[in-house]
Amino acid sequence: REYEWAKTLSVVTIVIFLVWFIARTKVVLAPFILGAIVGYLFNPIVDKLERMGVRRTLGIVTIAVPIVLLIVLVFIVFIPKLVAQLQELFAAIPTFYSTLEQHVTTILERLRERGIIIEERELLDEAIRRSLPLVRNVLSGAINVMKGLGAVITFFTYLIVIPIVSFYWMRDSSRIYARLHSLIPRRYRALAIEFRHETALVFERYVRGQIVLSAIVGTLTAVLLWAFRIDYFILLGILAGVFNIVPRIGFILSIIPALLVAAFTHSVPLLGMTWVIVVFIVVVVAETIISPRILGSSMRLHPVTVLLAILVGAIFFGVIGLVLAVPVVAIAKLFLLRLEQRYLTSQFYRRRSTRSTK
Repeated sequence: REYEWAKTLSVVTIVIFLVWFIARTKVVLAPFILGAIVGYLFNPIVDKLERMGVRRTLGIVTIAVPIVLLIVLVFIVFIPKLVAQLQELFAAIPTFYSTLEQHVTTILERLRERGIIIEERELLDEAIRRSLPLVRNVLSGAINVMKGLGAVITFFTYLIVIPIVSFYWMRDSSRIYARLHSLIPRRYRALAIEFRHETALVFERYVRGQIVLSAIVGTLTAVLLWAFRIDYFILLGILAGVFNIVPRIGFILSIIPALLVAAFTHSVPLLGMTWVIVVFIVVVVAETIISPRILGSSMRLHPVTVLLAILVGAIFFGVIGLVLAVPVVAIAKLFLLRLEQRYLTSQFYRRRSTRSTK
């Protein structure tokens, strides 16, 4: 028993150390983790090509070429339009003050008609004037952050590291798995391999499904906004797709940029309401029709559990934790269910059950 407790304590200690290490080095590890995830997602396709007689390296190149061409096409077609819409949005910032002042003036006049006199009008005007440079600086910083040296270095680091890690993961994954399997004791090896396949199925289904779902949500949002002739439809569609990667709270996050954009236009109520209605329609369609077909019931997690996982993941691991928190918790749940099954079939549980029935 002491030996079993020592093994359990060792495993727990190693897990805690790994979590601490990843949390402390998340900035450095982020491109490597993303590269491994990309390679992991495309690895089954490479395996299929290899079974068809295609050499593994050639199979990886066959997959990489269309992906690179697609990325280049996106940059050529959509990025210039996105930059143009960002510039238009930035140029519209000066209208924020005049639009907001008109609404404040209307509200104050209606209050005076009802006998409510606010004498701090000058103070309110000063607050509005002070808010304009703040808003301008925030958006200016958001737009110019891509021009910073640190951002350029980070971008090229990701651009170089992710493809390299993905390539080597897809090429050497079978050897990596074989090496890891050899380290597992024989009596647990079959169980560990089976558990790995189950977790792989959960992880792959979630990540692939979430990517496809986010792409559909972003496209539908952009198309509907374009149909309603709302400005910045490409920008808002991209933001809706990106925020949808975060489950449950993606809808709330999608509304925030809409309200900010609405603040820079002359038709604030109309644009805000239209945007909220569009996002609501897209989210309802995605959650009720598209999501069940793509993701299935692979997660089976309570909404509170999902929310807690997202918050904890974001606090400790940043953006990566925000995105991967749900599948990690689903895998942990799968592991706990396996432990529960082993416990219910163990002699210890049977003895206790026999004693309790006597």
